[in-house]
Amino acid sequence: MSSSTTSTTNATTTTTAAEIPRWYMKADYVETCNCDYGCPCNFTGFPTYGNCRSLYLLHIREGYFGDNVKLDGLEVIDAVSWPKAIHEGNGTIQLFITKNADEEQRQAIIRIITGQAKGDGPFALFAPTYKYILDPQFVDIRAKVDGRKSSFSIPDGRIDVQLENFVNPVSGEEQDVKLQLPKGFIFKVADVAKTKIMRILTPNFNFDHSGKNAFYAVVEFKGP
Repeated sequence: MSSSTTSTTNATTTTTAAEIPRWYMKADYVETCNCDYGCPCNFTGFPTYGNCRSLYLLHIREGYFGDNVKLDGLEVIDAVSWPKAIHEGNGTIQLFITKNADEEQRQAIIRIITGQAKGDGPFALFAPTYKYILDPQFVDIRAKVDGRKSSFSIPDGRIDVQLENFVNPVSGEEQDVKLQLPKGFIFKVADVAKTKIMRILTPNFNFDHSGKNAFYAVVEFKGP
């Protein structure tokens, strides 16, 4: 699933805690996937249609990796796909990192999201489920963080995602739907939305799941 140069890498890492600096991020999290509204993976662990495909954005409000690498204001889009449920493995991941990040920031983001930097949240948990880690891409990212009306894209058309709110069919009023997961490892509370547009077209990822599930939340993760 993506780009001209593709790495086939087992996600298992032998990095020791002593080699990992302290890190932290607080971010706006915009998740979209191919499941029906609410995503049954949050309840039963199994996706609506048997497989999982997701595009999500992290807009890092504030963050650091060690003492000298600041992550404030950076953005990354993550494209992921699993042929069955996430916990059944054989997944593929590719990161699209803002080209505004310098080399140290790029490496920090890669290490965090691929699970090499351990810590809480989904990153280290998902790492063993990836069979393929594709080469990261450094791109222009256009993002609008606006809750259930958020959007993000790559201007060359590779990725385009737009969220929209649910509307009461009788009154025409916008709904205020939330999902609360007290033991959730990505978010504890999220605004639930749906996708107006959700598609990716690259040499390795090619899907369009517009009209399906979406979430918006503010998340905090740290490690190691």
